[in-house]
Amino acid sequence: MISSPKRPIIYAITIALAACSLLYELLIAQTLAILAANTVVWYCLTIGVYLAGMGLGALAHEKYPTKNSWGRLFRVELMLCLLGALAVPILHFAHTFGLLFYLAENNFLTNIIFFGTAFFLITSIGLLTGFELPLLIDLGNSSCQENKVTNRVLASDYLGSLLAGFAFPILLIPNFDLITVGLFTASINLVIASFTLWWIYLNYWQTVKRLCLCCALAAVMLASFFSVSTIEQYFAKKYYYYWDYGEEFTRFMGSMSDVEDVARTRSPYQNIDLVYDKEGFYTDFLIDIYSTKFVENEKQPRDYVLFLNGDFQLTSNYEEYYHEYFAHVPIAASGAAPKRVLVMGAGDGLLFRELVKYKEIEKIVHVDLDRKLVELARSHPVLTAMNENALEDPRIETYFADAYNYIRHSTETFDAIYLDFPYARDYNLSRLFSREFFHFARARLTRDGFLVMDAPGLEQVDIDWKIYSNTLLAAGFEHIHPYVSYVEEFNQEAFDFIMESNTEDDPWEAEEAKNALLDLSIYVRTGFVIAKNSKHDTPIYWDENIKRHVLTRERLNLTLKKKFPSVERIDEGMINSILKPTLPVSAVWNIRKPW
Repeated sequence: MISSPKRPIIYAITIALAACSLLYELLIAQTLAILAANTVVWYCLTIGVYLAGMGLGALAHEKYPTKNSWGRLFRVELMLCLLGALAVPILHFAHTFGLLFYLAENNFLTNIIFFGTAFFLITSIGLLTGFELPLLIDLGNSSCQENKVTNRVLASDYLGSLLAGFAFPILLIPNFDLITVGLFTASINLVIASFTLWWIYLNYWQTVKRLCLCCALAAVMLASFFSVSTIEQYFAKKYYYYWDYGEEFTRFMGSMSDVEDVARTRSPYQNIDLVYDKEGFYTDFLIDIYSTKFVENEKQPRDYVLFLNGDFQLTSNYEEYYHEYFAHVPIAASGAAPKRVLVMGAGDGLLFRELVKYKEIEKIVHVDLDRKLVELARSHPVLTAMNENALEDPRIETYFADAYNYIRHSTETFDAIYLDFPYARDYNLSRLFSREFFHFARARLTRDGFLVMDAPGLEQVDIDWKIYSNTLLAAGFEHIHPYVSYVEEFNQEAFDFIMESNTEDDPWEAEEAKNALLDLSIYVRTGFVIAKNSKHDTPIYWDENIKRHVLTRERLNLTLKKKFPSVERIDEGMINSILKPTLPVSAVWNIRKPW
């Protein structure tokens, strides 16, 4: 008869399994945060449901006790190994199927498929994990009759959770993708399952069968480790090209090997994806009529789209509608070019391409959290062609720091502050649109200086505008001027081009052509807000020597003439604060989509 293991072995196994338990919890939460945004919400919900599952597992162990604790632990670890290794792919598959139903305009089924799968997966892994601790306590007590064993097993469990809590954000996420983390964690479960065979009382052939099963799983997982990049590309293509291939189900669920790979760079903060989108927008054939960018420089890349954590950032076909309006409109409205500029975010370098055109600017301080993104903007041929190597301008001083901490502790003053942040999809980004942040930014402005920020959602004049305006007013800004990057809704040259290009196979009616031009004018709209400490009536500053491809004097006038609802008094309920965030406003039950 094989003797029971010594207590230190039980404690070591407990530490390892507790670490695996928390890693699965964090792994699922992080995957949900990527696929459904709202990081805080999904971490909280995952933890709650996971703990409930663990409670059910502990109750099930009590209701169905066993004399063969090592045998049950072996089965539990094998099942955890399988589910843990497949957790991330399962969630991606559920997300992919959800997108197919989204194409069919069935949001209810989209949410049922994705979120139902997620909660089932969380509960299942939590249930299996819930068996572990009672089993380990039983095994510890069987090896020694001291009452202290239970407490020490519990202490070991807490220690394992602590180690995993440190390892996940500091060691694993910055250096490995989520699929690799899942495989690594599942490998620990498999090793422990194999280790338990030493204490299970089995005959020779039963032991051989279980060893063969463990070896087969180990071989599959080893092969998966070497195929992680292929698996990542598979799901990335499903995500970014679902719109183009969703109606061809067999092709969509295939390898999509005929689709260009997604150029992915992983940083400690986000996935940076550069996607080639050959389909584009249906009015792309009109690009050269509205903008001179490709006409004057044929080397400018077409049909590339930049995504950060799966969220759309810019498309090379239309990025100038964003960056030219962002850079030049506030300068034109302020009456003079600034001398000292602070830019926060804008790691792709395209905003700097426009700012460095002003000879009057003496210094630009650039603050960005993500070093990887800035390095990519300085080295990737597509991005350097787009930003025209603007980040190499000697007037730019770049600091890699958190924007909130930098603005809070900075003592410099600036004539202009540009805030180019992603939309606040979670409470972490929400603080960059908070009253506290704007208060510190206002203190860094000169008397006649201005702050300008991109304001996603502003083009629809919905609740976002109320939050932006009330928050800026509460921070002390006296004058707020929102604007949207407008172009004319009807362009005669574009209309004539469409009608002259009519063919028998693809004819355009006049009404269809007008609707296409309207769609294009809506497609390129983006919201911005200018905030100042005081309002001064100044003439429009417009330097004809500065090269712009899409922003003309006429379009500038069109943009500045558009009026937004004024804010008569501050609505406390609409202020976005660190202590009481009102952003994000997006629904919780909403899967992430690239377009």
